[in-house]
Amino acid sequence: MGDPVIERRVPCPKCAAPVIEGAKKCRACKAWLVAPPEPVRTQSAIPRIAIVLGSAVATLMIVLISGTESKVGEAPPLTNLTPDSSAGAVAPGPAAIGPDPGPEKKPTLSTDPDRTWRVRQFKIGDDRPLDIVFHPSGNSIYVSCDDATLREYKLSTGEILHQAQMPAQGDHIRLLFNRYVAVLRHQDAARIPVMDTTAWDRDPMLLDVGTSPRDIVELPDGKTVVTATTDSKLVARFDLSTGNRLSDIRLPHSTGQVFLVQAEGRPYVAAIGALEHAGRQAGSWIDLFDPSEQPFGATRRSIPIGRELGEGDVSSDRTMLLFPDLAGSSARLLHVSSMTAASEVMVGAGPSTGFIFGADKYGITLNTTAKTATVINLAGMEVTDTLMLNGVPRSGTLSPDRKMLFVSMGGDTYPPAGASVTVIADDPPRVVTSLATGRGATQIAVSPDGTRAAVACWSDKSITIFEQQSPQAAAPTP
Repeated sequence: MGDPVIERRVPCPKCAAPVIEGAKKCRACKAWLVAPPEPVRTQSAIPRIAIVLGSAVATLMIVLISGTESKVGEAPPLTNLTPDSSAGAVAPGPAAIGPDPGPEKKPTLSTDPDRTWRVRQFKIGDDRPLDIVFHPSGNSIYVSCDDATLREYKLSTGEILHQAQMPAQGDHIRLLFNRYVAVLRHQDAARIPVMDTTAWDRDPMLLDVGTSPRDIVELPDGKTVVTATTDSKLVARFDLSTGNRLSDIRLPHSTGQVFLVQAEGRPYVAAIGALEHAGRQAGSWIDLFDPSEQPFGATRRSIPIGRELGEGDVSSDRTMLLFPDLAGSSARLLHVSSMTAASEVMVGAGPSTGFIFGADKYGITLNTTAKTATVINLAGMEVTDTLMLNGVPRSGTLSPDRKMLFVSMGGDTYPPAGASVTVIADDPPRVVTSLATGRGATQIAVSPDGTRAAVACWSDKSITIFEQQSPQAAAPTP
């Protein structure tokens, strides 16, 4: 046998434990005494590394590209409106479909009656809009929803800005003194909630107006309003700064619309009343009185006018009132400036709403049964034209300058079924365009400058926005 191998041991440079001389690793502290062996690379590792590096580069490029775009996701996106089959009668030519250009590109009001409009819409969730009105700036709208909330939406994004709970859902809303929003529930109510839009964190003020609130109108003093009710037959005056009832009068008949008119050289209140027999209207009255007189209504005079009045309108100088008479298929004009005088003209079947158009030159009635709009020359109280509509009109709203009338074609059924708006303009008045909306077009609002309109679409749970394009935006690209 050969000589035995003598293993010489030396101390580990890391922990001083004895290790065999020439050992590559210390058994005590596991430290490498020589450089560790490099791993063997196989051919399959190279593609994996390439894939990892490629993914990292792609991710970096996505981040860099997205960082140059505007932010999204802060509000529900506005969607282009596509007319469905229910809007088959809508003329596609005048309407331009596209995104909101933003407040920095505010459109210029055109004098051309054949206007071009950009159409957009946004959803409001699972609730249905009942009525809408514009904020004084024209950049947002107030919406009354069927979940008994009052909301404010930003038009450019559809973002909800404010929301407040109301005692009951509001059939209609009114903007008062460019600050307060009154929410009217016509049935099963005895109060009108009034929201101060400068203090959304506060509860709405409640005006005890009487059973079945019907209307509310602001007075020239900038702080008081007059309300009217149908069932309690009460007309009252309130101070909006406190919510206190200042005075009231109980009339012998139900009261509907209330107007501020100019009679005998000073502001008067015109309250529209109705007498009923066997559950049907048997006559309509207008009560005129000076709201500043004490006691309230002391100067009242009642004027019989028509049988079954629809929604009326007051002229821009507040000296004339125009009403459709549904029972007589006629329109009635009442002058109230000094001596009261009334005149009548026959219009289309089923007149439901009347408007004083232009510079108090024309009257227009929307005729539900006939599906027409009747144009009346108010100077001679003569019908000058009958405009055919592409459906059954449901409601209408004038632009602030009274040069455009927007008519929702939602129909007279419940729920509303129509999906378009007809625009009447020009001198003499004519139908200038029809625009597609969401399903169930009901109430309409127009911005203070007349360049935007908004439609509450009940069935679609959405708001449709019409925005007049500036001449530069509407011009075709050469």
